[in-house]
Amino acid sequence: MEGSHGPCGGGNRRRFLKTAAAAGAALASTDALRGAPPATQAKAVVPTVTLGKTGQKVTKLGMGTSWALSPSFVQAALFSGVRYIDTSESYENTKAEKVIGEVLDRTGMRKDIYLVTKNSKGHATGDAAVKVYEERLDESLARLKTDYADCYYIHGISTREIDMLRDPGVKAAFEHLKKVNKIRFCGLSCHDPILPEILELAAEVGWIDQVMIKYNYRDVGKKERYDDLNRAIDKASKANIGLVAMKTQSGAEAFPADKAALEAKGIKAPAGGFQPREKAIVDLLEKGYKREVAAIKTVWMDPRMQVVVSEMTNFSDLRENVAASQEPLTTTEMRLLEQYRETTAHLYCHGCGHLCESAAKGVPVATVLRYLRYYEVYGKRQEARALYQALPPVARDLAAADLLAAESACPHGLPVVDLVRRADRQMA
Repeated sequence: MEGSHGPCGGGNRRRFLKTAAAAGAALASTDALRGAPPATQAKAVVPTVTLGKTGQKVTKLGMGTSWALSPSFVQAALFSGVRYIDTSESYENTKAEKVIGEVLDRTGMRKDIYLVTKNSKGHATGDAAVKVYEERLDESLARLKTDYADCYYIHGISTREIDMLRDPGVKAAFEHLKKVNKIRFCGLSCHDPILPEILELAAEVGWIDQVMIKYNYRDVGKKERYDDLNRAIDKASKANIGLVAMKTQSGAEAFPADKAALEAKGIKAPAGGFQPREKAIVDLLEKGYKREVAAIKTVWMDPRMQVVVSEMTNFSDLRENVAASQEPLTTTEMRLLEQYRETTAHLYCHGCGHLCESAAKGVPVATVLRYLRYYEVYGKRQEARALYQALPPVARDLAAADLLAAESACPHGLPVVDLVRRADRQMA
């Protein structure tokens, strides 16, 4: 779940609830859920940004759709002010595109929406690229009931596919799709361990207009151990590539729910009281923060990241995310969160798989732990099992892998051995 919640203490709570009430007006309307014309709905309240070199004004909050969508929920998101939709041919086995198409067709809101879809199943190169990409896009457009996508992605580009970005056939395919007005812009998505290299290359080749990357509060502003990622984001930003964040909740599950949960994680008050860093965490909890709002707001805090795509799965998530888009974190809140992030770095896989996977000799540790997060945190058990079981046998051969070496290589001190074995028990 990619939900967000606001500060719940004192003036912050009142200010947040006031904004949430305004943002929720469209959702509270019965008409909004029953198909009334858009003109009768509450005015859009989600702030907009310019998406890199596309030059397009888009809402800073985007709707992720990789779950079982209902038409009423999609419609409510649109009427609440969300004007950016991210989908893919692979989401819910094409059903997500169909639901979105039905809603856009019924409401007449297609031209109001920045619509992104993705090529997930046909990463063709060379002379075959034009035909493959156009055929797959045509199928998506038919489901979406539109004749164009605002942006079309190569979805989930991986380490072994990085040379696609230099391939003349792939570039020609996307340029052709632009020329025949089936897409306006070109993009890619990636959460591969060599994300920095992929992001830098996207900035160099020139034909990529926007990129969606895994980015969350543990990455924002990091310097030590994250120099490569920050340099790559800087390079893409200077190239004016539109930058879109996904997986913004990754790592938020490590947030304790209360002081007792904090102490259960081994952060206990000593006899002399909490030291400054630990005290900051307690202050954060006592301030009334829920973990989701901290996670999503810190991404907006980074001026290089323009859009957050959030998988909102209920009306509460939607209302609170819209409200959260209105209020930046204060300086004090940013400081508290930074201190908390540093203290809990060892509780979350940061995705730097190039460090541990070479040591593991076969097991793609970062990928396995991402699937474990899908299983345990996002509740996508069936999808997580399918992804894990689709890995080649060598990737699941724990007996042959050197997991202890991988654990030793982890710069954040994760219990890699226990986590990978737990993933195998639950998803094998």
